[in-house]
Amino acid sequence: MLVRERPVVVVVCGCPGAGKTTIASATAGRLGIPFLTRDEIKTGLGLSSACVAEDGGVRLERDFHVAGGPFSLRAEAVMVDAVRLLAASGVSLVVESSVLSHELLAVLLACGTRVLAVHVVAQEAVIGRRLAARAAEGGGIDQQLLSLFQRGEMKRSIFEPPEGVDAVVEIDTSDEGVPATETIVAAVIALVESQRAGGGMRPSEPARNHRVQPAGIWRPGQSVESLRRS
Repeated sequence: MLVRERPVVVVVCGCPGAGKTTIASATAGRLGIPFLTRDEIKTGLGLSSACVAEDGGVRLERDFHVAGGPFSLRAEAVMVDAVRLLAASGVSLVVESSVLSHELLAVLLACGTRVLAVHVVAQEAVIGRRLAARAAEGGGIDQQLLSLFQRGEMKRSIFEPPEGVDAVVEIDTSDEGVPATETIVAAVIALVESQRAGGGMRPSEPARNHRVQPAGIWRPGQSVESLRRS
């Protein structure tokens, strides 16, 4: 009897300006699996109800420009539903959102996935500069996020992964270098190998968060083809 491998879902979370999208996109490309990001879903929802402005541009609804507002909540709900559909079909994927919500985690656990949380962090000064650069371009949401950050309302602890995931990897992007995905790939392979060693599909049980020690698990060039199986 063939036993289908449980999919791996990599959830990339962290403070705005930490570099989540860069890390998530690079990880999805490295693993060759789908990538969902809440911000892109929110943009799609905004465009679906937009109208043409007098200058010929696109006019989005006022609520679209509110950080954490109605559009953000709708985008979160759509993202959770999309993740449910993919994960239940056995598809491994990367999901990017500032916070790994309890709703999203509950869906992942119900679908029997192995969940790797990637917490992207950076030095406060670096995040402040990134948010300031975005706000300078005139984006209303970016200006709100910068204000929240400057008031100390976006502490790192808010974005830390909750209990119940299989493993946690922390990535620091303060050096502004090329995204280092080796640690993430090593952690994913470790989850796949742990299932194989355990003899197939196991019940999904909440696990304590831990730091993955990838040394000796993954080497450049090692195959990740198993992640693409449905």
